[in-house]
Amino acid sequence: MSFDPRGRIVVGLDARGVARLSPPGDGSSSHQGDEWGFERLDESLRHCRGVLCAHDAIYVAATDSKEFWRFRDTAGDDRFADRTLLQSFDYRSRYGHGQNQIVLGPDDMLYLVIGNDVSFPRDASPASPYRDPRPDRLLPDPHDAGQDDRVGAIVRTDGEGRDWTVLAGGFRNPFDAAFSPEGELFTWDADMEWDVGQPWYRPTRLNHVVSGGEYGWRWGTAKWPPSYPDSLPPNLETGLGSPTALVFGTRSRFPEAFRTSLFMADWQHGRILSVTLVPDGASFTATDTVFAEGAPLNVCDMEFGPDGALYFITGGRGSQSGLYRIATEASDGDRLPTSA
Repeated sequence: MSFDPRGRIVVGLDARGVARLSPPGDGSSSHQGDEWGFERLDESLRHCRGVLCAHDAIYVAATDSKEFWRFRDTAGDDRFADRTLLQSFDYRSRYGHGQNQIVLGPDDMLYLVIGNDVSFPRDASPASPYRDPRPDRLLPDPHDAGQDDRVGAIVRTDGEGRDWTVLAGGFRNPFDAAFSPEGELFTWDADMEWDVGQPWYRPTRLNHVVSGGEYGWRWGTAKWPPSYPDSLPPNLETGLGSPTALVFGTRSRFPEAFRTSLFMADWQHGRILSVTLVPDGASFTATDTVFAEGAPLNVCDMEFGPDGALYFITGGRGSQSGLYRIATEASDGDRLPTSA
């Protein structure tokens, strides 16, 4: 999900298409009274996990379509019918770990989070800081036979989709990423549930992403332990879960203590964590606490809106979807949407 300049929410739909939600009172014809409006902008792209409103455009990562698109409103009719395919991906799904969320960086570049079922873009720069991942096992384990060298990564491109760079890699299936107010990049990587109880199991983990960073995920037994000097360790391990959305509280109207927090959504356990980061050498130490939870509360994505409230959507895999808002009590004169 992503807010457009008018405060509307653009969402990728689970099966097919892109839609736009309009808050009450925005003048849109797509709703009545105090209800939010719903309108489809696209009905062709399949399983759109990533959407971003930036550079006067809507960028869409269509996972099952294996494509990355830019929508623009060149006709001035608010329909964003001018559409350009910026990249096609070699996505061979093992577990649906494809192209995920898109994040706008402080450098105005686009950062695309991809899982370990996707090959790097074919035209990625050969000088990328991260390239050519290998299992690096002298004696391969038969348990790992039949798998290739694909790993999850953070990929960067410009608003025109001309230049592609693989920034960092060695992840399993990170879904989202977030920049801190200081411009530091973080992602929350998934675990491999089949490995629970095995010596090579790695729990879900928060990673400080740096240029050229190798984070050590490999198929099966070939995962790199944190003791490897060329594998960057996690900042925080969070056990079993299904990491989805990440967002810093920088633009929130929450109490001051939360404005420097990193919020992380766990789809599986129905919770949103608040993480405190403390500088430690070249990276950070991290501690987490439960900020919100429910049964179910399968959060797919979240963003802070123009009113400083935290908006999140639930659903996925055929489950009931909903839009929710968490806000502090408004002071006199503050205008907040009346329903969500």
